[in-house]
Parts: sequence; structure tokens; C-alpha cells
Amino acid sequence: MSAHLSEHPTEWTLRRLHAGELPPAEATRARTHAADCQQCAAVLRQAEEAQRQFEAEHPFEPFAANVEKAAEKSRRQEQARSAGRQRWMGPVVALAATVLLVVAVRPLMATAPVSGVRTKGGAVAELRIGGGEGSQRVARTDAAEPLAPGERVRLGYTPDARKYVLALSVDAAGGVTPLYPEAGQSLPVETGAGTHWLPGSLEFTGAGAERVVVVLTDAPVMVEDASAAARQAFEASGRDVAKMPPLDVAGEQTHWMLLKP
Repeated sequence: MSAHLSEHPTEWTLRRLHAGELPPAEATRARTHAADCQQCAAVLRQAEEAQRQFEAEHPFEPFAANVEKAAEKSRRQEQARSAGRQRWMGPVVALAATVLLVVAVRPLMATAPVSGVRTKGGAVAELRIGGGEGSQRVARTDAAEPLAPGERVRLGYTPDARKYVLALSVDAAGGVTPLYPEAGQSLPVETGAGTHWLPGSLEFTGAGAERVVVVLTDAPVMVEDASAAARQAFEASGRDVAKMPPLDVAGEQTHWMLLKP
């Protein structure tokens, strides 16, 4: 991602300011700085306009309905496959009652996806893409997701029983960028059922691959520790961001691979 100037609030901080997600003291500092800084005021205005455009062009409610339709179609297909397997098993059971068969079973080779990882558990994270010329979509975790020019992403999560959330990204050179939060420790999840969205939307700069990771944990995690775990995973992959294993962080995590234009 693009680098940020340390003497100014980062773009992500200004987005969180707009969304009302900053702690009161930090919000006051950022708002006071933006009031006297043309550069930061411009970034804040751009973030506000980008969010308005994102929501106007690609409202989440119709998109959620399409996702539910796709999920229902997938459920029907799985039910059909399950019924087919049950019909197929009938003759096999009858044959097994009369003939003892010795079968050499070839084990299934479990191939880990090279571009996405989702750990098992009740918590769920989601990455949506929109804002370009195409329709909004949910990014897959088992395949790389190309981004078109101008497209932005938004991160959401359903915490289940998890209490803290953080997000970061790793580019093809191994550079780690904390996304949410940018420093300190992971933040408490929002209460209530359903999907909660992290503030604002993100546009990734540069070209090449970028891995985005959301981690949901029971205890707070220092951002610098999660970043160090991401760098270790990058090195363990042979410095191939597409082959990174899960981060060595206790909790549940979801990975996406994005291909920047």
C-alpha cells in the first residue's frame, strides 16, 4: 500500500474519524489537526466522498439479497448431490451384504489453497469489492481476486464469541501494513448479531499481489506482534505472498489474495 506521513493522521485514521470509530481523545486530535491542515482536510473530504459514492453505487442491501440467492442455489445443489450419493449407496450396501470385498483405498490429497486461508470456527470475516465499473462482489478465500482500477474493498466480520479484531495486509515484497487499527492493540468487536463493517473502504495502491488478513481473537493482540507474525509467515512461504501460511496468532483468521491493477 501507499506509505503514510508520520506527522499527519493516516488515511485510515481519517476514515475512522469520519465513521465515528476513533476513541474520543484520538478523534479530537485528528479533528483538530484536520481543521488546520489543508492536506488532511482534503484527505478527509475525499474519504467522505468516496464512501458516499461507494454506498450510492453499490448499496449493501441489494447485494446481500443477491448473496443470499447464490447461497440458496448452492444449498439446493448440495442437497441434490447428497440425494444422488444416497441413491448410489443403496446398491453398494446390498452388494456388501453378500460379498466381502477387500478394497485398497487411495487417500485423498488435501491441497492447501495457495491464495487464501480460512481457519475453522464460528467467527466469520468478509471482504467485499465495489466502487469500479462492475457490480459489488464478495472476494473468495480460495482464489486470487483481481481488482479493477478504482475498485475499493470493505472488511466485515461476524465475531461469534470472539472479542477482538484486527486487520493487516502484506504486499508482494513482504511489506506489512496494519489496517485496523494502525497501532496499539486489536480493538474490541462491536456487539450485536450480524455482520459488522470496519469503517470506510480501502483502495490499494501500486501493482501486484496483496494479501489481506482479518484476525478475530479472545484476547487483545498487539499490532506489532501480528505484523511480526505476518513477516514470519512471509519468510516461511519462501517470500511468496501467495503461499503464506496462517499467522502464528491464537484465534480465527481469514486471508484473501487481491491482484492490484
